Amino acid sequence: MRNIWNKIVQWILHLPADKRLHFVAGFIVAAFFGISIGWPWVIVPAFIAGLLKEVYDIVTTKIWEWGDLLATTLGGLLCQIFVGLGIWWGNIII
Repeated sequence: MRNIWNKIVQWILHLPADKRLHFVAGFIVAAFFGISIGWPWVIVPAFIAGLLKEVYDIVTTKIWEWGDLLATTLGGLLCQIFVGLGIWWGNIII
């Protein structure tokens, strides 16, 4: 498990700075929904947040970056994995 975690951290550290921020933002949005309302599908709000940010970017700068949306969603996915493990191990009650 430690080896997997180290690989994830190394992958994150090799991302460009703006993609890391999107990744962290997706994780935070997903964690907020997981903690505040106990919703088990926390990847959905992370994806929606990334989508809304890209819509904002296309309106203001005319640039859509799929990588930003992907990074935000992957941050939510990592949180989703943690929530799933917490539910499986019985640490999170739905």
